[in-house]
Amino acid sequence: MAERARIRTVGLVVHSGRPSAVRAGGALQDWLRANGVTTRCLDDEPVAADERCAADRFAEGLDLVLSVGGDGTLLRAAQLAGPADVPLLGVKVGHLGFLTEIDPDEAPDLLTRLLHGTMLTENRLALVAEPGHATSHPRSLWALNEVILEKSARHRLITVKATVGAEHVTTFSADGVMVATPTGSTAYSFSARGPVISPKVPCILLTPVSPHMVFDRSIVLGAEEEVTLEVLGDEPGLLSADGQAGPELPVGSKVLIRAAPRPARLVRREGSPTFFALLREKFSLPGAAPHGDVGV
Repeated sequence: MAERARIRTVGLVVHSGRPSAVRAGGALQDWLRANGVTTRCLDDEPVAADERCAADRFAEGLDLVLSVGGDGTLLRAAQLAGPADVPLLGVKVGHLGFLTEIDPDEAPDLLTRLLHGTMLTENRLALVAEPGHATSHPRSLWALNEVILEKSARHRLITVKATVGAEHVTTFSADGVMVATPTGSTAYSFSARGPVISPKVPCILLTPVSPHMVFDRSIVLGAEEEVTLEVLGDEPGLLSADGQAGPELPVGSKVLIRAAPRPARLVRREGSPTFFALLREKFSLPGAAPHGDVGV
């Protein structure tokens, strides 16, 4: 989707443990400043930005968030940008991923276009998880990939009742249960034998993780359907969103998971590799094309 770009303030989220990402983030910060753009970073970011602030205020007034690292860094940046409806551009430093868009040396050209023209964005369905009042962590969690309710004890299982809308679907005995988006279908859900889903398909996935039961398949749900997970049995669960730790859920507590009211907005460039081109390359499928080739 094309939209008018007004880029005046940009937030940077940098992989601080990767020296090449720190260097790239510093270079991009210098470029933005030289082009009249105010930059912002988190308090603990290794970038000399114009502004520093805490995570809860990071997205206020931003026109764009730049993620500098891999897909993991982009997911961390999405936690800040997505709920605030700020577009997000992933600068790739590291291995090929599904979410990062450009290499550092390509960023100035695309940023120049953003500063003087239109912005191409791709909407991605996101999730919101709302823990029940039985937890000590009442705030909601946001996820671009997945929300997971998993066991807290290494050598034990968790028992989770799954309800869709008002209907009880089943009770899982497993290492965990996840609710994933199409974007997350190529991440942890894929490792749990879930299907690969095009990001253009509006749906959510209910996937058990290492279930100790005959039924071990994902269930594909409509994007408008709501999932409630309830902790049963004797073991509490741990809730997380895109790898970011959430609260412990005691036995008897629930979490409601549904599509976020607004999608995540990922910035793309003209001629970006398609989802299927990335799929071929990432998983070395037959007929894999070079990363820059968007053809068949």
